[in-house]
Amino acid sequence: MRGWLLICSTVFLAPTLAQSQAPEELFVPVLINGVVGESSHYQTVFRFMELSGTTASPAVVVTLDAYRNDGKQIPPYLLFCPVSGVPEIQPYPVPVSLPGWGSVHLGTAGEVLGLYGAVYFIDGWARLSVKGPGRVQATAEVFEVAGPPGGCPPIICNRPSDLYTSDAVVQAVKPAKVWRAATVITSYRHTAFSVVNPSATESAHVLFGLYSPDGREFQGGGLTIPPMQRRSAFAWEWATFPLPLGFEPRLMPDDFYGSARIVSDVPVAVGGLQVLLPEGKLVSAVVTAEP
Repeated sequence: MRGWLLICSTVFLAPTLAQSQAPEELFVPVLINGVVGESSHYQTVFRFMELSGTTASPAVVVTLDAYRNDGKQIPPYLLFCPVSGVPEIQPYPVPVSLPGWGSVHLGTAGEVLGLYGAVYFIDGWARLSVKGPGRVQATAEVFEVAGPPGGCPPIICNRPSDLYTSDAVVQAVKPAKVWRAATVITSYRHTAFSVVNPSATESAHVLFGLYSPDGREFQGGGLTIPPMQRRSAFAWEWATFPLPLGFEPRLMPDDFYGSARIVSDVPVAVGGLQVLLPEGKLVSAVVTAEP
C-alpha cells in the first residue's frame, strides 16, 4: 500500500529556462506533502535561482499555483511555508520576486492543517509562471523523512541523513506531445510515470508504449486525462491501460530493461521516478521531450 502511495505521488522537473518579457509556464508533475502514518512524512522544496549574471538586472517574478490530482487548486496558505526574509505582511510566497543573482528556497509545511484542525495529505502538481527579462533555474526536491514534520526551510535541510528514507530531485518541464524515458521493471525496481494535462479546456488522449532494447514495441496502452488533472502509475500499469486495437495483453515481465514513449494529442507535462521495492524508496529518473 505504501509503495502504491509513493507511485501516485511521483514524477519530475527540468532545470534551466530562458526567460522573455512574456510569462513562461512550467509544470511540476509532482507535489507531495503530509504525514504518512505515525512514522514519517513527505515534504517538497522548490528552489529558484536567477541566472542573469548581474545584480543590476530587473527582478524576475515566479508565481506558483498548486493543484490536486483532480485539478482543484490548493490555497497557498494551506501548503507553503513563509519565505525567509519576506515581511510578515506578505507571509505566503505567491508570487516570489528574484533579484539579479537572487534565490529562494520555498518549502511546503510538512503538515497541512485545514478547518477545525483536520490534517490533510496533499498529492498533486504545480504550475510555475515566470515573468521578467532574466533567466531562472527551477527545481523541486521531494523527500520522505522519518518522524513528524520538523518545520520549514532551513530547518528541513538541517536533518542528518539517517532520517531521510527517500529523496529525489524532479524537474520543472514545458508541456510537449511526445516524451521518452529509460524504463526498468524488476522485482526490486519499477519505473513510474506521472502525466499532467495542463489544458483548462481539452482532454488529453495519451498513448503509452514500452519498447525493447532493439526498438520494437513490447506492449502499449492508453487513457484519457481530463483538463487540469494528473494520472500516475507504474510503467506496466500504463502499458496495460485499455489496450489499443491489435494488442494482446501480456503478463508483466520479470526483468524488463528498455524504454517508454508517451504520446498525447495535446501537450502534457510528464515526470518519472524509479521506485525501489519493497520499501517504495524514490530515486530520480530522466524523462525527455522528443524534439
